[in-house]
Amino acid sequence: MDKFKSEQTAYDPQKKKYVPLWRLDTDTITVTHFNPDTQTEEVRTYSTDYIGYHLHYCDSKYPDYIRKLVNEGKIIQYLDELEIKIDAAIKSQVERWKHTDNEYLEAVRNGDTKKIIGLENCFIGMAREVVFDCMIYV
Repeated sequence: MDKFKSEQTAYDPQKKKYVPLWRLDTDTITVTHFNPDTQTEEVRTYSTDYIGYHLHYCDSKYPDYIRKLVNEGKIIQYLDELEIKIDAAIKSQVERWKHTDNEYLEAVRNGDTKKIIGLENCFIGMAREVVFDCMIYV
């Protein structure tokens, strides 16, 4: 169900009715844009869990902000930028821990691949927790 729809519409000859230019479905994390020039719908689905978490959080706390982004046609840009920033923040934090954690550095020196992978996965989980608090639920 498309909870957020732009106020601006265009006629879709295939559906034989006016449709919103932009729609956001927060359940499927899908943005649909009807392009009036080409008379086609362009669909963008996000697969990262944190985009879904962020949209659901904003839907419950700041629905007017999401509605504004959809109305202005800026929702894809917003979500793309958020995804890039979150990925970068997680990777950056993981790299910091990899360079400073003594147990990880010892595993690297000893060539203990199993321990290296386990610690890296642990770092990713910890980084996601920190980053989510700072970037998803705000």
